[in-house]
Amino acid sequence: MNAPTLQNPLSSTRPTNELPIAGIIPFSATDWPGKLTVTAFTQGCPLRCVYCHNPQLQGFGSGTHSMAEFLTLLSSRRGLIDAAVISGGEPTAVPGLADAIASIHDLGFPVGLHTCGYAPARIAKLVRDPATTPDWVGLDIKALPRHMHEVTGCSPRVATSVWESLQILQKAEVEITLRTTLWSDSVIERNLNELRSLVKTHSMDTSSELVIQYARSSDGSPWLPEG
Repeated sequence: MNAPTLQNPLSSTRPTNELPIAGIIPFSATDWPGKLTVTAFTQGCPLRCVYCHNPQLQGFGSGTHSMAEFLTLLSSRRGLIDAAVISGGEPTAVPGLADAIASIHDLGFPVGLHTCGYAPARIAKLVRDPATTPDWVGLDIKALPRHMHEVTGCSPRVATSVWESLQILQKAEVEITLRTTLWSDSVIERNLNELRSLVKTHSMDTSSELVIQYARSSDGSPWLPEG
């Protein structure tokens, strides 16, 4: 089963430079290991993963929540939550990420970032300034390069981008959790040992391990079989 057709983010309408927030979870215990968070989901992703559990976030647009709304909610949760997480979609493919991270830091909260490493140049720019450097990154390792088109609709080039992003984050000493998503009899599951070996090859940290997540059709993906 192949990924659906991609949308080119460069051709999409982006009316402002504000982070396009399409959804907010005011209290989450699952988006940053060991922390309670307020989580924002950005609108827009250049990938079309077959297991995507947020397909409504794939198209690029302005979002439905303002950054001011998110910051107000975050402030109201002071003492109840530990941090903020920016998820997606793909946050590094949309405008306003650096300003959003800096604004959250200004409130005194650590920032977690979910990304597939799609834009290493943008990640490199983030980590040049402590104000815009995420405190933790959940980095999604989508698939082996030869399976990227089947799993995500993207070319193998995107697979090389994730390794660039990984090394940029490691050099900046950002805390990272490496993650991959499995579903029954997928090419990822069948080649998991090879993917783990590739992580060891590209990581500057020899102790790097993949955390396994499991996709389910009930998560919202129209591309997975029921079960």
